[in-house]
Amino acid sequence: MRKLGWVAMASLAMVLGAAAQAQPVYKWVDADGKTHYGSQPPPTSQDAEPMKLQNNNGTSGTSGSGGAGSKGSASSAGKSAGATQFNPDGTKKIPKDVQEFGEGLKKALGTVDGKQVPLNCATAVDNIHYQADLMLEVGQKNVRDGYMAQADFDKAAPKIREAKGKYSVSDCQGASGNKKAFYQCMSSSNNHVTGCDKQHKH
Repeated sequence: MRKLGWVAMASLAMVLGAAAQAQPVYKWVDADGKTHYGSQPPPTSQDAEPMKLQNNNGTSGTSGSGGAGSKGSASSAGKSAGATQFNPDGTKKIPKDVQEFGEGLKKALGTVDGKQVPLNCATAVDNIHYQADLMLEVGQKNVRDGYMAQADFDKAAPKIREAKGKYSVSDCQGASGNKKAFYQCMSSSNNHVTGCDKQHKH
């Protein structure tokens, strides 16, 4: 089952950092002046704040409203002012600050919460299915908004749906080894499939 590539598929939902609704993303600057992004603020710093995102209507909101399994509408990262630029394929260029945010988000979603929770197959499967659906929803929004080509979405979407279909409560109950560890990781609503898949390859 490994070859499904959750990390690659999740990039579909990260074109504008839109999956930030799925997990809080914090930004902080360390003592050396280097900017960091993470799913949790560093324990030694009180200066980390949840990233502010721009909703579809252009108003700001914070991303810290829930964990990776929290149900909510996806929101887009802010758009830069100025004329819209386009890529050779006709899609809109993503502003540099949004690209940087997307990279920070990718790192944050790839990080697993250090606090383990007991295996709960129903919760794990619900989290996996919800996050797969969110990736599809955000991908469709990015196509509508012109940031992703329809052909790219059409290529990635069946893989996400296939991956989603392979996870079930009965599969979880019979799982062992890394697959069982993946389900346990996904039992926490603070984790994302990209992080759990990266840590528990199966």
